Amino acid sequence: MLSKSFLQKNSFTRSYLFLKRNLFLNVNDTPFITLYQNVTGESIPTQQLEYLTKKEPSIFKTTSESLKLTLNILKKFEITAEEACYNPHLFCINLISLDNYGEILKECGFIKILPSHLIRYNTIVKSRTISKLKKQGLINTNLCLEQILLDIFQDWPQNEKFLKQYSDVNTNILTVRMSVLQRYLEWRLGITNDKFTKFSNNNLPLKHRPMVDIHQSLDIAENVIKFDRKYIRNNSFIISSDPLNTRLILENVDSLAGVDIKEAIRLVPAILKNNYRALLEIKEILREYEIIEEAQKRYLRVYCMNPDTVRSRLNDLVTMNEFKVLASNPRILSMVVHYRKVLNRLTKIESEKKQCFSLNTLVAPQKIFNTYISNFGSRVCSRDMAIHILSSLKGNYNQDTLVNTLKRHKYWLHTAISVVHDNICMLKKYFDDQVILDNCQLLLYPGSDIERHISRIQKIRNSASRDNPIETHNNLNYSRLTDSQILSLVLYEIEKKYHFSGDGIWSNQDGMREHTANRKSHASS
Repeated sequence: MLSKSFLQKNSFTRSYLFLKRNLFLNVNDTPFITLYQNVTGESIPTQQLEYLTKKEPSIFKTTSESLKLTLNILKKFEITAEEACYNPHLFCINLISLDNYGEILKECGFIKILPSHLIRYNTIVKSRTISKLKKQGLINTNLCLEQILLDIFQDWPQNEKFLKQYSDVNTNILTVRMSVLQRYLEWRLGITNDKFTKFSNNNLPLKHRPMVDIHQSLDIAENVIKFDRKYIRNNSFIISSDPLNTRLILENVDSLAGVDIKEAIRLVPAILKNNYRALLEIKEILREYEIIEEAQKRYLRVYCMNPDTVRSRLNDLVTMNEFKVLASNPRILSMVVHYRKVLNRLTKIESEKKQCFSLNTLVAPQKIFNTYISNFGSRVCSRDMAIHILSSLKGNYNQDTLVNTLKRHKYWLHTAISVVHDNICMLKKYFDDQVILDNCQLLLYPGSDIERHISRIQKIRNSASRDNPIETHNNLNYSRLTDSQILSLVLYEIEKKYHFSGDGIWSNQDGMREHTANRKSHASS
């Protein structure tokens, strides 16, 4: 009879083998495994497969397109597909970084670039001295790295260049590169030592961008996009931007939000961090969700985001009542850019039983939001209120006129925009936009009260006739009432029991009627 311990051990072994076998079955269908088999003509050894599964799991998520792009980059440095397959970590390195690493080693005079050099790039440029690299035969013994790098910048006058005569024994590649780059930027842009140190600490790509790319990026920035030098000095990522990507953006993207692409980049230089395909995709996403160009102009920063993130956030936001209410606001994309902040603040507003919300509240600096939360009562942003009304109703009112009319009501900032929105939707069923604007103070009142009085007055008016008028209120002939007079009378009826103090807006006001559960699900996602 088999012992209990043996059965337990055997059961564990079978489970382990089952899991491992199924794991391998899954990874065997991946593009990398297919590439490995096609290139080498053999299956990847089980031991190596186990190692990759444990140490390089991301390699099994790479797409065929990504593998192809990696091989194209490696081909520039005479690294074959077979060499790449035997050094699979190459496929896990970011494509831009991989290309930059190879170009930097190439411009530093490496005789031959091997896969191990790219994989251990940081060790080579930071930890190994130049003399050690020469002893290992990676670069020529008579090579002067500093001079080679100085010669890359042909626009730099010879009489402005000088050698610092670094010792190969205690100097690495990165030190020499940054020294040359600092002197070049000091000559070309007037960048000080302190400024350059700040650049180096805060902008990692600057340290690992080929000198040729930096030179081209500056040429494009100054001569094509027309950045002035002061602006470039204050935005180091312009210096370290990818010139190829910038050219592709300029060639393939005509405009963003109706703004010429060069002007858009001048307004938001961080657009250069995105690629042209992403910009075109975001442009299409915003069109799908009917985000007008005016709103896009207000928040061009949305074009600095990942397209999948933009789509995901918009997909969530359009289901929320707050977004629907504020959708006409030109700053609506701030809810996309500051998505998590908005969700957290909406939750906080509701937990504090504040009825009023506005974009100003949802995306303002934390100090302003904290003041809003701690203050007694609940107020909306006057600008957001006016924008919402004027974007929902077409008439002869401008923003100043509307605000001045609303301000006559002392509590006008204490009505939630959601209440105003619902009232507009309800009143548009019965009245023209201009009529509603002429009686805009009525929008501040509870919709149920408004609708009840409208229904009663319209019923009386419709049942009356000019020949047989019904006089029920101070000899008022209801049959002669215009739509505007009806709304004025509704306001009168609501306020008369409050002695026209304005307190009628508090009656049954439900403010924000958003479903808490729905918003919480967004916040947790």
